Amino acid sequence: MIRYASLLLALMLAAPSPAAERVLVGYYATFGKLPVEQIPWDRLTHVCHAFLRVDKEGELVTTDAMPNPALTADGRANDTPILVTIGGGVTVQGLEVVTATSESTAAFVERVMQIIEDGRYDGVDLDWEFPRNAATRDAHKRLVTGLRTGLTRLAKQTEREAPYLLTATVSPSPFFGQWIETDTIAEQVDWLNVMAYDLSGPWSQHAAHHAPLFASSKDAERATRSVAAAMRYWEQERGVPKEKLVVGAPLFGRAMPVREPFEALDPDLADRHRAMAFSQIRKLAGEGWPAKWDNESRAPWLQKPAPDAEPAASPLTPVGDDDDRPELISFDDRNSMHMKANWTREQGYRGMFFWAIHQDRMSDERHWLLDAANKAWPAD
Repeated sequence: MIRYASLLLALMLAAPSPAAERVLVGYYATFGKLPVEQIPWDRLTHVCHAFLRVDKEGELVTTDAMPNPALTADGRANDTPILVTIGGGVTVQGLEVVTATSESTAAFVERVMQIIEDGRYDGVDLDWEFPRNAATRDAHKRLVTGLRTGLTRLAKQTEREAPYLLTATVSPSPFFGQWIETDTIAEQVDWLNVMAYDLSGPWSQHAAHHAPLFASSKDAERATRSVAAAMRYWEQERGVPKEKLVVGAPLFGRAMPVREPFEALDPDLADRHRAMAFSQIRKLAGEGWPAKWDNESRAPWLQKPAPDAEPAASPLTPVGDDDDRPELISFDDRNSMHMKANWTREQGYRGMFFWAIHQDRMSDERHWLLDAANKAWPAD
């Protein structure tokens, strides 16, 4: 009997733990002009309400749209947890102010807990872009730990049955990722959202895909320019378990002032780069902009049609105008999103998040990219 019990215990310990339930998280931006009733609840497991901002003095900025009890009420009606997202790119200075000391961090956490309770949110998503040195690394850790403690305490005070969720956004790049204290952070959060996009832009040397699943051999900066490389960094180099890693997918593309992929970018033309919603890009495709598929990267390009060549009337005639300027767009389409979702599922990561759902609302009232991800990775 003792030998049988020991064998049974050994088998139980050796058995793989059940996989964490997949998450498909949609970011609902207050500035996105998407009515709450048009949120594709059936395509998402969670919604992050962005942003609860922090001004440069460290004060939370509330508006008519933030917090939003009507949004969280709809979430409950659709059995979809709603997290409030703190931060965004312009709030770095404020976050550094409120986390300067343990006392200021604790006071800030209390203000956030009041927002959670008043707005009836189901948790917090921290979007600190991005810790950049030892001081901000420690401040980030202090805030994440404080938020977890505050959420646990609030759940007990309100006799909440389900625990509050805590997630955090991290950079795809080791340049910023090195300043995340993963040993502590991974224990405190339910998952980390890896922003596996914006891998190219005005800051890059060459016109490249901004969210390719795999790197292109034609890309001189290919070492870190892929979703696969970003996820490999957080899993293998930083030791974050796969079940706590969520792959970020953009519902927008990046337009660059070049004619062909991997052309050198002119830094003097940085102001001619732009971000475009998928719905806008798809409209251009319908107007005759030719698309090309990069099978190596599993990602498409969209090119502005070249202008018809016409000889100048005289040497004094101006050459070219805004309509003649070249433009190349890197984006995700339904094919690349399906492949990305399928790859994420096969690799065993926790799920995907999408920035931002208003960018995928099409004229037929469907969300094409969310549909593609769900088709590749349906709920069990």
